[in-house]
Amino acid sequence: MSTTYGTLKARVANVLQDPSAHTFTATMVNELIQSALIEVGRIAPEQFTEDLTPVANQIKYAVRSADFLAVAVPEIEVMRVEVWDASQSPDQFIMRVNPAGREWGGQDSGWYVWGGELYLPTRVVIGLVGHETEYVVRVWGYSPYVLPGDDADVIAISSDVEQALIWYIRLEAIDMLLASRDLFTQWQTRSGNTDLTPAGLMNQRSLAAQEWRSRSRALTRLRSEV
Repeated sequence: MSTTYGTLKARVANVLQDPSAHTFTATMVNELIQSALIEVGRIAPEQFTEDLTPVANQIKYAVRSADFLAVAVPEIEVMRVEVWDASQSPDQFIMRVNPAGREWGGQDSGWYVWGGELYLPTRVVIGLVGHETEYVVRVWGYSPYVLPGDDADVIAISSDVEQALIWYIRLEAIDMLLASRDLFTQWQTRSGNTDLTPAGLMNQRSLAAQEWRSRSRALTRLRSEV
């Protein structure tokens, strides 16, 4: 399942009981959603597969650089690396590259990731020379979610992840209201929530915190090899 950023923002505004954005401005909603994506991404990261195009004699490659605007992301976790011949139909498997931690020859005997960049062993780099137009380095792993910018951007999250996002945002929004009397008063009057007192909001916070803890535990994704 996936959803667009615009659709998610509209749902968040309804959950916050402020669909007309009288209290929670567009900027605040954006901040809440992006904060939730970062938090949920720690416990249930996005699964990804990427084909890296080899460059002659190049040892390191930034993983998911196109999605993260050429910025190396240290939180990316690579689980499997293989070399495939993409000129064949279907793609032809060439070799699996073992992680450096499983080899006896030290750091240059296998792949490793540092600062969001994948380092290949010298023997593999040499083997790729002359095959840059046919071979790809295929990578599997876990990654933070790409933060959306436009309403049309698609966020590839499941229904469970989206629900967890909503509960985290609800909890964060309640904390914002409790921390600012002016914001709470504005939310009461302008957004039509005059029937809710600070005590009632504290009760809602307790329920939201319990629900978030429950959902975050259930959502936790154990990393595993492909």
